[in-house]
Amino acid sequence: MKPRGRRPDHGLVGAGRGGSGYPPRRTARERGPGAIAVAAAVVTVLLAGCRPEAHNRVRHYVALDAIRSANRVVLLPLANETDSPGVEEGLEAELLGAIQRRRLFQLQEVGPEPDARKVLLDPGRRTYPEQDLVAMRKAFGADAVLIGLVNRSQPYPRMQIGLYLRLVDLRSGRLLWAVDHVWDATNEHTQQRIATFFHREMGAGAEPFDWQLGTVSPRAFQKFVAWEVAGTLPSRVARPAGSGSQVQASKNLRKNPRS
Repeated sequence: MKPRGRRPDHGLVGAGRGGSGYPPRRTARERGPGAIAVAAAVVTVLLAGCRPEAHNRVRHYVALDAIRSANRVVLLPLANETDSPGVEEGLEAELLGAIQRRRLFQLQEVGPEPDARKVLLDPGRRTYPEQDLVAMRKAFGADAVLIGLVNRSQPYPRMQIGLYLRLVDLRSGRLLWAVDHVWDATNEHTQQRIATFFHREMGAGAEPFDWQLGTVSPRAFQKFVAWEVAGTLPSRVARPAGSGSQVQASKNLRKNPRS
């Protein structure tokens, strides 16, 4: 696995304060006794209402208003920075389907574009040259481009997937959506969310593993990751759980549970 540097959090939900690049905030003590009392009350309320699935939630950012204006989006092939060849291909296929089911915009795959990847995946870039945006919009015929990379991959018994995604508006250069997260199948809270995914989306009948299939099957784990990634996006149309396509997916997984 190749080392990677820390990426800026871009205001990601679930991102910690460390390494954000922003000036340090004053502590509650520095702001006075009144601030300390307020801070203590807030912490008490948060801990009282904290649910297990709130832990280790997917780090993401989404511009809710702006993203709804994008009608056509193209997905560039995922890059792979890991020592697991081909892992990006399966994950890319699952992401395509999961995001399309949100019905937020039209999403279509396109071929690799090294120049676009070099420009759009630069973690330190907040703005893009207008000529680059115009060229990409003309080449893709799209309002926005989704680009990303797999930066961590570990096999069973401790399956892990690290994914970095960016959706950039080719009309304005604005960042519309971003995901930067690592999923660990051995993490307790991740397992709780895997169980939720199976019960809501996969339907019954994943015997003999049930939801634990998502902790032993790379294919099932990728489906879960794609589902969580897509879940950070708003949806135009609510889709009932247990649809025919997902039941069929469950049947396919039962045939090859460790694929």
